[in-house]
Amino acid sequence: MTNIQRFQGITVLGVQTRLRGDSYILCNDPETGTTFAVHPGETIGEALDRVEARYREALKGSHGNGHGVHR
Repeated sequence: MTNIQRFQGITVLGVQTRLRGDSYILCNDPETGTTFAVHPGETIGEALDRVEARYREALKGSHGNGHGVHR
């Protein structure tokens, strides 16, 4: 799957405004089932790379050592 195909599969869920006034875009990645935020100044590609890295780490952690997602 190319990056363009992957980006086309991303669903934009809406904009979330924080109490302090800044906003970010909420998206869903159907490949991982992850909902993620695109922070101000970040592209969807950068946000997806960040989420994928955490997803891969979570998969590593779930195989054998009993740990899940690390934040």
